[in-house]
Amino acid sequence: MLVHRLKYGPVAGVAEHLARAMAARPEDIDALIPVPRATLRRLRTGVDPAKELAIAVGRLLGIPVINGLSAPLWWPRHAGRARAGRTPIQFRSRRTVVGAIALVDDVVTTGTTLESAAATLTVRPSLALVATSVGRVEIG
Repeated sequence: MLVHRLKYGPVAGVAEHLARAMAARPEDIDALIPVPRATLRRLRTGVDPAKELAIAVGRLLGIPVINGLSAPLWWPRHAGRARAGRTPIQFRSRRTVVGAIALVDDVVTTGTTLESAAATLTVRPSLALVATSVGRVEIG
């Protein structure tokens, strides 16, 4: 329910509640990188859930948030689709990233979005922090 309020509400204040659950101190993480929402969805709802979560977790843990990825204008919704129906997202790298990083996203089911984001970065993430998860995700 909280993730739904953040994603579609948009009620950005729920990010603080979700962040507390996500903020078990990640070992040796230098920075958090939010997985950006499609630009048109962000403009339509007025919120980027992963960015709100990353900011909240970063504030709790004293870890910087890096906007290391740029989202495409749009991609087909993945919600409700099986893995075979999900297309890889063509994120773009906004900067060279070094050190140990964690990707932050609001929801993960098949891992297609996280895999696309991780493949775009100059270093492989060592961790993914998500507000809610269904299933198993391997990023590396």
